[in-house]
Order: sequence, then C-alpha cells, then structure tokens
Amino acid sequence: MQHSGARAFGDKAFGDKAHLIDHHEMMRILGRVPPVQGHGRHEKATICRAAYTMHKAATRPRGMRDPEAEPQRRETPREVWALAPNARLVAQALKEGRGAALVAQWDELTRTAPWSGIAASFGAAQAARPGGALAEKHRARAASGGFDIVTAAQSVALRERLLGTPCETEGVDLDL
Repeated sequence: MQHSGARAFGDKAFGDKAHLIDHHEMMRILGRVPPVQGHGRHEKATICRAAYTMHKAATRPRGMRDPEAEPQRRETPREVWALAPNARLVAQALKEGRGAALVAQWDELTRTAPWSGIAASFGAAQAARPGGALAEKHRARAASGGFDIVTAAQSVALRERLLGTPCETEGVDLDL
C-alpha cells in the first residue's frame, strides 16, 4: 500500500510536508479567506533595502577619455591678491620723499603674522563668493593695519611708483 506522506506513528498528520502550508494559506485554498490583492506590483518585484543599497553601490562601466584631448573644463586663471599700503600712507610717503622706507616697512609687515595670511585668505574667499561677507571681513582686517587688498599687478605698479624705478618681476613669485 502506498502512503500519502503520513506516518503511521507520529503526532503530525501530514508527516514532514505539513509545515509547508501555513494556516492563512490553507484558509485561502479552502476559499474561506479572499485572495490577497496586490497593489499594482507583484510581491516578489519589491526590492529590500539591503539589495537596493548594493545595487546603487555597484560599479558601472565608465567611458574612457582620451588623455591627449583637451580638458573638458577650462580653468580660469586665479587672481593673485596682495596687501598694499593704503592711499593715504602712499600719498604721505611720496610727499615727504620716503617711498623707499615705506616699501621696506611694507615688506617687513607683510612677511609677519597676522598680515602674512590675509591676502591669501581674501583670495580664497573671493574665489568662493565674490564680494561676500567673508571677503569683506578680510578686507576690514587689512584696513585695520593701514593696508588695502589689491591685485599683484597693482602691487608691483605701486612699488615702482614708491621706489621711482621699474621693478623686475621676472623671477619674483607674485603669489603672496
């Protein structure tokens, strides 16, 4: 006689196969519970959070760029800023004939703290947000010591005017 999966001696009516169907599924088969209605998507079509994260983090092929081709983004040349004595100090030094002394004092001050980093800080702030509050803060710090923040070309022209001789900028690093 052939068995239907039931055991002769055991507490399970259907043997090992009884655990495959739960109570809710059995009631649905018998017609006592209406079938589950999906909401427009198959139940196995949903993706769990871990699988979605792995899917988003997966590497994807990237297009190769010709290394000899010109860059896609052209970098604009960075403006170089420097501290210079304000107009009142320059006019007074020129009137009294002590332009060389002002240049020496100017060089000494711009090489020491806190004045040495103001122009660079201003340049970074100006590049990030031109005319912003941080750039104005650095301009005010420079003004508290009698300085203006000018471009490097203006700084060289002012130095030439104070010394009365053209300055050589050939080997000079203008990135102050």
